[in-house]
Formats: sequence, C-alpha cells, structure tokens
Amino acid sequence: MEFIIIILIIVIIILLTYLFLYHNEVKHISKEIDNIKDLDSNTLIHSKYNLKNINNLIYKINNLLTESKNIKIDYGNKNKSLMKMMTNISHDLRTPLTSALGYIDIILKSDLSEEEKKRDLITIEKRLRRLEELISSFFEFSKIISINKRPTLEKINLTSVLEESVIAFYDDYKKNNREILLDCNQRKIIINSNKLLLTRIFENLIGNAYKHSNSDLSIKVEIANKVKIIFSNELLDDDVDVDRIFDEFYTVDISRTKEGTGLGLAIAKEFTRQLNGKIYAEKRKGQLKIIIEL
Repeated sequence: MEFIIIILIIVIIILLTYLFLYHNEVKHISKEIDNIKDLDSNTLIHSKYNLKNINNLIYKINNLLTESKNIKIDYGNKNKSLMKMMTNISHDLRTPLTSALGYIDIILKSDLSEEEKKRDLITIEKRLRRLEELISSFFEFSKIISINKRPTLEKINLTSVLEESVIAFYDDYKKNNREILLDCNQRKIIINSNKLLLTRIFENLIGNAYKHSNSDLSIKVEIANKVKIIFSNELLDDDVDVDRIFDEFYTVDISRTKEGTGLGLAIAKEFTRQLNGKIYAEKRKGQLKIIIEL
C-alpha cells in the first residue's frame, strides 16, 4: 500500500511539473505574441522548455506569422505598384487630352483657314481616338485581373490560329515595307487551349513588335516536350528591361513616342498564365525575343 502511495505521489509530482511547465510555456508564447504585435516585429516564437505538443503549436503559429508577414509585404508591394500604375494612367490619359484641348484652343482663338481647321480637327480626332483606346485598354486589363475564372479549353489547331493572327497584321507590315516571317513546318499542331485567349496573345505580341520596331518580325514554332513559339525582332531602343517588360504599364521612352499603353505584354502574360503556359523575354545584340511555351 505504501508503495502504491509513493508511486501516486511521484506521478502527481510529474504531472504537476508538466502542468507548471505547460502553464509557463503558454504564458511565454502569449508574451512573445504580444511583443511581435506591439513592436511590429518579424521575429518568430521560440520554445522555452522544448515540450513536444507545445512545439507543434509553436510551429503552426510561426507558419501563420510567416504567412501574415508575406501577405503584408505583398500588400505593400501591390500598394506601391498601384500608386505607380495610377501615375502612369494619369500621364497617359493627360497627354492626348492636353494635346486635343490645345488644338481646340488654337481653332477657337486663331484666324485659321478652313483647310487649316480641317487639318487640326483631324489631329484632334486622332488624339481623342487615342484617348478612347487607352481607356478601353485600362478597362480591359482591370477586368482581366479581377476575374478569377478559368478559361474553357478545347482542342484547337495552333498553326491555324497563328496564321490567322499573322494575316490580321499583314497589311500593316506591308505598307511599312516589313514582313512577318512565319517558320512552322507542321500544318496541324493540335493543343488543348482557348482560341480567343491564344489569338489575343499572338495579336498583342505581333502588334507590340510592329509598334516598337522597324524590322521584320520572325515567328518560329518549335516542338519538343512542349510547344515553343519564338517572336524575334530588332529593337529601336536597347534600354528595354526584359525583367520588367511584362509588368503592367511598363514603358520606356520609345514606347511613349510610339504610343504604347504598356498593357499589351501584361495582358499577353496574364492570358498565357490562364492557359497554363509560360512567357518570357530575352535580349541580345539589339534583338528582342519573346518566347511562349505551351
């Protein structure tokens, strides 16, 4: 009987010890959480007594803290991007509007001939249509990034979609003594994709090359484990940053003089992502390559 009592006392002492340790560990965790919150610290919680179950709890809390920290950083970055985006939108909208208002002021206050008025009205119309194009692009892009709906995929002929996109820009290139050189050996390349999104991707890339280059555009299709489409053209300006070329509203001086919105490649990137593909750029010796992998 005495032996049993001794065992019970030992067990009670052990349990009380564990209870004391658990109580102190919980207090320690609570204090560290308060410090992290009050000091806005990036530190994580550490165990004081190395208790197994408490360690599991600390591990999960630290995961939540890390996730919260990453969300906060991401939010801060997006807020900076948004401010920059708004600055770019303001600049891009103001430019054609200011120009149009300037020509209207000239017409109203100057003694111009009918021919001169007609010439200025044509310029005003161009500026306002430019403004309309910018507003449409901004609206389209905001709609794209706000909708998280997966596109419907079906079997389509990649070669056919690519050829249709090339034909759409044939006259534009031809009138500037330029060509689109399509290198695709297969008449049929059947892939699981979305024709509307794929067409928009190709047209944005062909249109981007038309605006920001004076050279021919080469389009080459390679097939290995994946289908790879390579768009190559010479750059007018070598200052293009290939690491930022797909960012929303990224432009360089040459883009502004060529009236680019900075949205074409961002839209192409988003559509490629929605089609489970990959898009990236390479620059070498004045030549820009944009590669799509599907």
